[in-house]
Amino acid sequence: MRLKRSRLVAYKVRKAIIKRDAEGGTYIEYNPAVPIMAEMWSGGGKLQTEMYGDRLPNIRNLRLAGVYHEVPGINGKVTYQMEDGPEIAAGDGICIYAAADQEPDYQIIAAYPYSHLTLEVEKK
Repeated sequence: MRLKRSRLVAYKVRKAIIKRDAEGGTYIEYNPAVPIMAEMWSGGGKLQTEMYGDRLPNIRNLRLAGVYHEVPGINGKVTYQMEDGPEIAAGDGICIYAAADQEPDYQIIAAYPYSHLTLEVEKK
């Protein structure tokens, strides 16, 4: 199944890197932005309402265009490598309304490997 081209919009994904400061605390830095093409719609439905409750207005769903494959990671964390694109995992940032050079305004909270890679993102 192909996605309708008129619904596809370019978004920027930024890979999250966990760093440690001099005092031993952790913080997140992001790699440079990499473009992806996806269609987006608001969170809704019975399942997402039960899962997220009051957070539902901050949830968006993205269906990515393109072929991907799963990459098993360390500690059981699965990432998804887009063909000719970025590697995507839960916890990465995505710029939906923010410029690519700014901090991401949404964070990937779940990735579902359907026929098209589907992401659930939440406003930070």
